[in-house]
Amino acid sequence: MTDDEPSSIQLVETAQREAREIELKLRVPPEHLEHLAACPVLVDRALGPPHRRQLVGTYFDTADRRLARRGLALRVRRIGRRRVQTLKAAPDAAGAIADRPEWEAAIAGEAPDLTAFADPAAREAVGLVLPGELAPVFETRIERTELTVGWPDRERPEAVVAVAIDRGVIRANGKEEPVSELELELARGPERALAALTEALRGVAPLAVETRDKAARGWALAEGLVPPPRKAGKLELDPELTVAEAFRRIGRACLGHWLANEPAAADGRDVEGVHQLRVALRRLRSAFSLFRAVLPEAERTRLVAELRWLLGELGPARDRAVLAHDLLPPLRGAGVLEAELAALEEALARGRPALYDRVRAALASRRYADLVLDLAIWLELERFREQASPEARAILEGPILPFARDALERRWRKAKKRGRKFAALDAEERHALRIAIKKLRYGLDFFAALWPGSATRKFARRLAELQDRLGHLNDVVAAEELARAVAAETRGEPAGGAVALAAGALIGWYARANDRMLREAADRFEAFADQEPIWRETV
Repeated sequence: MTDDEPSSIQLVETAQREAREIELKLRVPPEHLEHLAACPVLVDRALGPPHRRQLVGTYFDTADRRLARRGLALRVRRIGRRRVQTLKAAPDAAGAIADRPEWEAAIAGEAPDLTAFADPAAREAVGLVLPGELAPVFETRIERTELTVGWPDRERPEAVVAVAIDRGVIRANGKEEPVSELELELARGPERALAALTEALRGVAPLAVETRDKAARGWALAEGLVPPPRKAGKLELDPELTVAEAFRRIGRACLGHWLANEPAAADGRDVEGVHQLRVALRRLRSAFSLFRAVLPEAERTRLVAELRWLLGELGPARDRAVLAHDLLPPLRGAGVLEAELAALEEALARGRPALYDRVRAALASRRYADLVLDLAIWLELERFREQASPEARAILEGPILPFARDALERRWRKAKKRGRKFAALDAEERHALRIAIKKLRYGLDFFAALWPGSATRKFARRLAELQDRLGHLNDVVAAEELARAVAAETRGEPAGGAVALAAGALIGWYARANDRMLREAADRFEAFADQEPIWRETV
């Protein structure tokens, strides 16, 4: 086959994809690519012979980066003498599998031709772009081995998957970054086939979920952009869903939030990246707690332990960021020991690189890659249902609404009990209350769509305000411990005395503010406890 002839992948895509790309992208060590292409898992399921192509792609945008701001990537790819123009929108952050709109059109030249898109939705997505405004930004040069496989076999495939094994580079502004990855794109059938095929391929080569596509990597290389942190999106659940499907959607949403923040956390220039990644992990851990009664205990315990490990690797960087960026500025703004506070700030900054090296080492580790894949496969293939006891399986197959109402009621009662006689609580008891409130808040976040309306929004707002106040009190305790530790680390250094004075000033400042913060938290708890839970209302 020549580069100018359509491959079996292209024929299947044209017939089936209907402007959607459903894909799982995986990083592969370059030394494993050839072995992967020849492995029986793929070859024995192939619906035709493999094909090798040289692909040169150029990505375009306007000078003001209008397309990038809209979450769009516009590429012109050269395949032999043919030119194919592709427009991709930002993927949905739902688990490890990306699902996004995609439009393709054959064009005559090297420059984009937006009028070539037959679907009006593509032109609407781009908006107004005048002729001549588009210019090349970066390019990719890829040697691709592609084949189409049937799953679970080629005789009677439940699904058809387009497999692309890519080796090459991304180039921009005289810089380049290597590409070594495996793309599994669903051509026909259920999404679970991508997870099942990935599970089979894990025994062939070390795999890791790739959280950035080539466009995102190209933009980072071309513009030096800081990967943006991402907050959790709104979760839509229908009251008619089963408990199993609701848990799967919640788990996928938490994993999507997690993976969306991996690039920002690894980059480290925006401290919010690590924070949002930790939020995603905590939300996921809360989901495991919320559904504990119906999940297989052994696997739930193992996954929660791995999440705890990862939170531990990220925690020190986050604690230092809270002290430096949230708790020190009020003191500096008040003119308190400015030189000494500057010395403490410098000591915190000096220790920051090592902590972010620890974050990056964790995210680059085999343990982390395996955790992400384990979780993604477990959710996509609904292994939690397969491993459940008969009693748990019966609940999993029942409706989510009564399950959600019961789960939230239990957490509500526990939080109210923890906060009884709020003014008399010690730091340890307030911490236990904070955990209970956080679990209730995350549970309400997950299930809020089951009770739509202003009452739910008001309830959630008051719950968030209480969690924020309790969280601030907890941050202060952690910051005081860190300030003492930094003072101890710098003892004997020229600036050690100044750091110790600043640490003492910080501890004293927040000790004086403690009464006010406690009163605010008590007021928020009273407002929270006086509410009628929205899940008790008749639906």
